[in-house]
Amino acid sequence: MAVDPKIKEAIKTAVAESGQSDGLARKLDSWFEAIATGNEDIADRQSANRHLELLYEEVQSGAPAAGDELEDIIAELTDEEEAS
Repeated sequence: MAVDPKIKEAIKTAVAESGQSDGLARKLDSWFEAIATGNEDIADRQSANRHLELLYEEVQSGAPAAGDELEDIIAELTDEEEAS
């Protein structure tokens, strides 16, 4: 059984809206597909942990650090106030 195209599109949209990489969407899609076709067993803890670790690494490397973004905004606001 293949993953419904609507689910694949929802994954892609959610990943894009979250500012994450296309790589994350591909990894999620591949894992869903493997589970749906029976090539992966969601109950296999070792396999699931491997996949989750790959996804976690992709999210961490693919997303800007929230603290860095906040620091940039604060710096811009501070610069604007000093210029006034």
